[in-house]
This record gives sequence, C-alpha cells and structure tokens, in this order.
Amino acid sequence: MIKTHTINNLNSSKKNGSKDHKEIALQIAKLASDSMTYSNNHTYSKEEMEGLSRNKTAESMLDLINRSYVVYLTNEKDELIGCGMVVKQDHLYFIKTLHIRPDYRGLGYAQKICDLGEEFLRTIGEKEVYIESLKYPKTIAFYQKRGFVEIPSYRLLKYTVFMIKKI
Repeated sequence: MIKTHTINNLNSSKKNGSKDHKEIALQIAKLASDSMTYSNNHTYSKEEMEGLSRNKTAESMLDLINRSYVVYLTNEKDELIGCGMVVKQDHLYFIKTLHIRPDYRGLGYAQKICDLGEEFLRTIGEKEVYIESLKYPKTIAFYQKRGFVEIPSYRLLKYTVFMIKKI
C-alpha cells in the first residue's frame, strides 16, 4: 500500500531542521539524482548533468522542504517512491522536484502528487501554477497532458522550459 505524506512549510518563517526532515531531504536528494540520471537518455551531456545535479544535495532539499508544501509517497517498506514540492519563488507558485522512482513510473503517482499540489494551491486561492522543467521529452509530454503550456520565461533559462497551468 502506498502512503501519502505532506509537510506544509510554504508560508512558515521557522526553519525546521528536525531529524525527520533531514532524513526525508537525504532520500529526496538521492531520488532526484537517480531520477535525473534515469530520465536523461542523452538529452544533456555528462558535464551538463553534473552541473544540473549540483543543487540536488540533502542540504538544498532540506532548504526546499523548509519553504515548501511537500508531498511524498512511500511504499509498504516505508521507502520513498515519489515526491514533489510547491514553492513560492519570485512571487509565483511552482511545482518543483517532481520525481518518481523508475520502478514506480507509469502508475499514476506523479499525477497524484501534482493533483495534491494543485489542490493545495486552490485552497489558498491561487489560480495558476508554474514549472521550470528539464527538457526531457517524456517530462514535457507529461506536463502538457496535465494542461501546462510553454510560455516565455521572465528570466534566462538554459536547460529548462518555462510552463504555466491555470488551475
């Protein structure tokens, strides 16, 4: 049975460095790194992947957790199988760090995480959500199926595309 967990630090001014949050940050960092490697399929060079992975550390994930609405899923062994975060950045709400363990892909878990993040945003009165997605073709197709459309970015992006969805 897959369990759904949430952490809501989106509008919190306190920093929670709890042992539980540090452990989940470590697990999310590993999942993100493994997921990016699995999904790459020659989209980015080895050097580009090394650069893109630099911000996927446990410390950077803990920083995101401390300022996000986090949804993560665990299996019956309490192993992390998927995660996603809603983050406020530059006065906009983004879905970030959406990753599903490869052996759990195609089962609707990324959809579930996005649905929960979007529902949370609706409850706080938001009408749109943004993503900056790596240019993996399957990832872009996933977001397009969810109703995201590519738009010009408000800042320079080299490795990602900028998308919006009305919720």
